[in-house]
Amino acid sequence: MILSKASLINILLSTGFVLAWSSGFIGALLVGDNNPFQILFLRFFVIVVILLPVVIIFKKNLLSILVDFKKIKFIAITSLFGQFLYLVCVFYAIKLGLQAGIVALIAALQPVATALLSGMLLKEQLILRQWIGLGIGLFGTCFVIIGGTLINEGYPLPLWIYLLPFISMLSLTASTIYQKKNVKIEIKLPPLMFIQSLINMIAFSVICLFQTRLYDWSSFDNWFAVLWLALFSTLGAYGLLAIMLRRGELNKTASLIYLEPPTTMIFAYLWFGQQLNIYEIIGSIIALSGVIMVIYRRSR
Repeated sequence: MILSKASLINILLSTGFVLAWSSGFIGALLVGDNNPFQILFLRFFVIVVILLPVVIIFKKNLLSILVDFKKIKFIAITSLFGQFLYLVCVFYAIKLGLQAGIVALIAALQPVATALLSGMLLKEQLILRQWIGLGIGLFGTCFVIIGGTLINEGYPLPLWIYLLPFISMLSLTASTIYQKKNVKIEIKLPPLMFIQSLINMIAFSVICLFQTRLYDWSSFDNWFAVLWLALFSTLGAYGLLAIMLRRGELNKTASLIYLEPPTTMIFAYLWFGQQLNIYEIIGSIIALSGVIMVIYRRSR
């Protein structure tokens, strides 16, 4: 069977998108024993430097945002809830020993929480299948947490560490619902990413004032983690996302995001040797099944 050019491009884009979208959790593992918040500060610093020439060339787009309070407010809220708080909890949880695949799984429950809260706050109706999916997704996640507590080589992690990715997920959910309420606000991607990165850079710089400094700023490992997060996890992921959305693949792109947890688990196993116990594997399958039930829409 010979694939057409369009099919081959779709496969390459889809594969690249899933890998790039999953790479952020691996970036948290790359940080190792270093200060994750200073690495994140450098991540957004690099993105600001890269995007600066672009926004200068198209400065009209940037100026139109800076003079519009609604757009500035929109970017600030989505940055602080959809990125800053989300990343703080994700990176801190992984640094404290929670497996990257489990963090990715809990983060993947975001559409479940969004569907539930949208029904309550935005009056969007949920059908019976979606309510069942919500219950299954929650049950599967609890199964993972219980399994990780029961079987962890005799050293179970405190329950509050599992709450960190839940806070990340809820933070991203709040950002998503806010965007749904302000869907009429349209902003070009380059200035949006530039201002978001600038806000995050400033926010992480404040945290860094109260943190222990990196021992060696010139270390290859530090800068490899920074460049991995900036180029692959941010510019690569959002760039591929923009391309796929331009090709009219909204539903397909949304479904690909839910390949993030298993991809992260495979990455973490091959690169860092992180293994899942039987409870975590079964729970992950159950939870992802529930997520699919919530987001799936039958074609008309």
